[in-house]
Amino acid sequence: MTQPFNGFDEIGGVPDPEAVAKQKAIDDEYWGHLDNLIHRVFKQNKAGAELLAIWQKTLIMTPTVTAHSTQFQVGIAEGNKEFIRKIYLTINNVEKT
Repeated sequence: MTQPFNGFDEIGGVPDPEAVAKQKAIDDEYWGHLDNLIHRVFKQNKAGAELLAIWQKTLIMTPTVTAHSTQFQVGIAEGNKEFIRKIYLTINNVEKT
């Protein structure tokens, strides 16, 4: 007799702790490398630091919402600001380590 399909059976059991630890080490190395690249480009490089300062002045220090902003425009503007804020956070995190 054929058993009915149970999608949860396809998920699998408990993951192998060794495989999880290995993948975490790979992920940590990858993201650490990206963080260091961001630091190198925007903090250690004169042109990158200048670009980041321009972005801060033109994107972060300007209002997100204006009298004629649409919801779509506000979302795009806030996304741009979040991108710049994350660069600053990454720089600060690299310098703390």
